[in-house]
Amino acid sequence: MVYDNIVLIGFMGSGKTAVGKILARQLHKKFVDVDSIIEAEQNCSITDIFESKGEAYFRGLEQKCIDELTQQKGQVIATGGGLPIYSTIPEKSLIVYLDADFDVILNRLPAKERDKRPLLQDESRAKALFAERI
Repeated sequence: MVYDNIVLIGFMGSGKTAVGKILARQLHKKFVDVDSIIEAEQNCSITDIFESKGEAYFRGLEQKCIDELTQQKGQVIATGGGLPIYSTIPEKSLIVYLDADFDVILNRLPAKERDKRPLLQDESRAKALFAERI
């Protein structure tokens, strides 16, 4: 099967953006990051969206963004960490799951980066969310 796009999924901090940039460069494809697009379109951070409008609103933006991006071809798309649970990805996309242990993810993210991720604010809640999503 020929795939239109490569879609990277995985828990927040699993490396989707970092791996996506490298993969896109190696394959001569365009790299796009769903969270960055949403932040640019909404003119605020993901944390601000969660705080002011809630997670359900954010998930709607995320699905809309994926729907629009997958109308195009030849991209490596880094998704938000919750996308596979709350959204659908078209069949003509190659889906690659990036796996990392929870402790590795926490060690990988500096404290100021964790502050930007609303679902990582409470470590015990984040660990439960991680267990639920894998």
